[in-house]
Amino acid sequence: SPKNHFTSHALAPVQRRTLEYLRTFVAEKGFAPTLKDIAQHIGVRSPSTAHFHLSRLEDKGFIRRGEDGAISLIDKEELTSELSSVGVPLVGIIAAGAPIEAIEDTTVTIDVPSQFLDSRGEIYCLQVTGDSMIDAHILDGDIIIVKKQAVADDGQIVVALLEDGGATLKTFRRLKGGKVLLMPHNPRHKPITVDNVDIQGRMIGLIREL
Repeated sequence: SPKNHFTSHALAPVQRRTLEYLRTFVAEKGFAPTLKDIAQHIGVRSPSTAHFHLSRLEDKGFIRRGEDGAISLIDKEELTSELSSVGVPLVGIIAAGAPIEAIEDTTVTIDVPSQFLDSRGEIYCLQVTGDSMIDAHILDGDIIIVKKQAVADDGQIVVALLEDGGATLKTFRRLKGGKVLLMPHNPRHKPITVDNVDIQGRMIGLIREL
């Protein structure tokens, strides 16, 4: 499902901090910290918020929790590989609502898990604005990780440059007769049908600061 596709890819920065704290704490003391310890370390007031982030880490396969609340980490080598990150340029803002012009500014970088750089090709980031992709779990303000490519398969979420020069984030559909349908994931937004589309890249992941 789209939800699993996006949420399994990248850790939010606060989740990365939580995981790194767990690793350090367990290595030094031999047991896991309390929810109160975790909340204090990551800068949140409520242990329930720490519990939420632990649940996300468990969903993504970074930790396991027993019925008694005990926390166990996955293999350290695998964990280190998952946690390592690379600065990837944030090249602009992409509309998930109406087409807007992409901003070419590579002065800002985003820490992206190194697993995304395993595949050949250039990787860049864009910040999403608008709500047309909310049913694909892409929210206003999210950072998307994009692999630069000029072609796409049916059903992939792409960054598309339209004839008016605007860029938009939509699901790519090839229609009979050669036309292209760019599908939103919000019933309040209409699909865009075009004769030709200039694909700038394919979305391969998402980072959200929770």
